[in-house]
Amino acid sequence: MAGLSKITMKIDTDASSLMFYTLVLLAISIPLSEFGMSISQFILLGIWTFQGSGSVTPGGDGVKGRMQRILFGFRNTCQSLSGKFRMLFNNPAALVVVSLYLLHVAGTLYSSDLNYALKDLRIKLPLLSLPVILATSPGLPAERFRKLMIFFTLAVFTGTLASTYVLLTKNVSDPRELSIFISHIRFSLTICFAIFTLIHFLIHKKYNHKLSRYIIIAGILWFLLFLFILESITGIFITGLLALIFLGYYIFTVRGQFLRLSAAILGLLVTVASVYYFRSFVKDFTSARPVDFSTLDKYTELGTPYIHDTCTYGIENGQFVGLFLCPTELRHEWSKRSKLSYDGTDKKGHELNYTLIRFLHSKGYRKDAQGVRKLTDTEIRHIENGVANADYLENFNLKSRFEQIAMGYSNYITHGDPNASSVMQRFEYWKTSIHIVKNNWLTGVGTGDLNEAFYKAYNETGSRLQEDYRKRSHNQFLAIFIAFGVFGLAWFLFTLIYPAIKLGRFRDYYYVVFFIIIFMSMLTEDTLETQAGATFFAFFNALLLFGRRRNNEELTG
Repeated sequence: MAGLSKITMKIDTDASSLMFYTLVLLAISIPLSEFGMSISQFILLGIWTFQGSGSVTPGGDGVKGRMQRILFGFRNTCQSLSGKFRMLFNNPAALVVVSLYLLHVAGTLYSSDLNYALKDLRIKLPLLSLPVILATSPGLPAERFRKLMIFFTLAVFTGTLASTYVLLTKNVSDPRELSIFISHIRFSLTICFAIFTLIHFLIHKKYNHKLSRYIIIAGILWFLLFLFILESITGIFITGLLALIFLGYYIFTVRGQFLRLSAAILGLLVTVASVYYFRSFVKDFTSARPVDFSTLDKYTELGTPYIHDTCTYGIENGQFVGLFLCPTELRHEWSKRSKLSYDGTDKKGHELNYTLIRFLHSKGYRKDAQGVRKLTDTEIRHIENGVANADYLENFNLKSRFEQIAMGYSNYITHGDPNASSVMQRFEYWKTSIHIVKNNWLTGVGTGDLNEAFYKAYNETGSRLQEDYRKRSHNQFLAIFIAFGVFGLAWFLFTLIYPAIKLGRFRDYYYVVFFIIIFMSMLTEDTLETQAGATFFAFFNALLLFGRRRNNEELTG
């Protein structure tokens, strides 16, 4: 505990300390509060504006003296800002980072929807303000940077506790409902970053007290567990990828042959276990156990003929979903339990009878009157809400998440319907994005016209996506390509890579972790299209590039 107690600090009122406290407030707000993100940036801008403008002003009492002090203070502030902007213009890496925002400003010049363009510029304002402020301010010393990362990690931990409270006190059918402050994808990215921050503390022995190390290990394990509770495929994949990258680095750099061999064996075992798990999962999902139809019951308990359908409903848990199916009894019995029509849709817009049949199968019930009668009132509500498998209601069950993806894929391939799975919806987003790119590959559609471009493209391609699911690209690179064309995409990639190469940050542990998290998230998400995503990227990108002092220890890890 003695080690962690180092985060307590004396409250100083000099400008650099006030800026540090505000940076801490911003770091805390990223996983917890969009309002906090906004207010902390306004405070940061105010401190930066007057930082270095001096505190001693001439002038006596009276109106003339006050005017002299105001004019002197204004002159000092202007001189200070002039010096900061000269510093900015003499920093090529900072100018390149800032140019990403200017690219969006340029995109408004050929946008027809200026209202949306201005809204987009407001959301992405951190891409301009934070690099400018941090690139022209004194860098944080190592101790303060470490304290800031601790506060960020504690804020992420607080967010997981709030989500756990929701899990324990409310009836949650969708893990995305657990992230109550920001989107679950962005929250999972902050968890990934917090995990590898704690790993850095542990490996480099930043806190040597035994209790502190136990707390750090417990924090790492809790965050890993929570990613599974959140069922965040993106977060789990990125964490696993980072673990494999650093394990490989460790294998090639560690001196002890025994340690190197142990690490290699560990990596091999994890890889083999993962492959075996997915192979077993795919086999169970795609291959049904042999069925002797001559032994199957032909009639329900009420004497109605069964249908044994092995084609329409697919396979789950190694069994055909469509066995022991009696639509007549299902329709009649369902009408007694629910106001929603059996032949209509559930509250997610999916065919209700399909949702009901899959739910009954997951419970091991036959799809007849007796099966519906066995369902509890709570289960009826879940079916109405679009829950198609009882396993989806279980916590700590990542397999159910994979089953949803697999069923969505099966439904997409068989019926061409992408609505049943967020993963299949992404394929539709990407297909639509490519359609837009083909017609606007040179200059793009501009900052403000993405929504209109997608609206037209969905209609032109005859997409079967329902209106509620007709969203944008869910790929940041495609979003940039659509907005600014091929040269805009090339410049975007340049802004991501050049500053880190110029400043040698790809040798910095924190920056490498952050870069991989952001880059991988951009493959499946519009990371910069929300306030939380834009602020998370802009803040840590600027902080790790410009916002901390460098020494040999920081450059190597």
